[in-house]
Amino acid sequence: MEELKKVKTNIPKWATTIYILISIGMIPWVIYLGISLHAQHISRNWSITWVGLDIAQISLLLITGLLTRLNSIYMIFTAAITGTLFLTDAWFDILAYRLGTFGSSEAILMATFGEVPLAIMSYMLAIHGIHQLHKKNLQNNK
Repeated sequence: MEELKKVKTNIPKWATTIYILISIGMIPWVIYLGISLHAQHISRNWSITWVGLDIAQISLLLITGLLTRLNSIYMIFTAAITGTLFLTDAWFDILAYRLGTFGSSEAILMATFGEVPLAIMSYMLAIHGIHQLHKKNLQNNK
């Protein structure tokens, strides 16, 4: 089992750097949300809900980037979870605003150019890790 923890993933360093940089870049966004969002928006604790989700995204981006840099097989799990969180964020962003109202255009732009592409990239990273793990298992079984 020890040999499965580290797998040469052949993932370019720029991919891991992107995850780490995006996680750092999201920190000002979370601070802005914490300051600018209303405390309630049809539901209680509206601002803390969004800030909490973004902090989870930052954490998983950073962890995925670091695990990928370390060639850890566990990046498969964190990359898949990261993708799911970004799709969830896009889903709630778009559905939280009535089309044509303040914030709806921003939500659609963020989903289209930020959250959905990051989700797809995360899923592709996880799939790549799975392929590399499978390849290593085939080599070990020869």
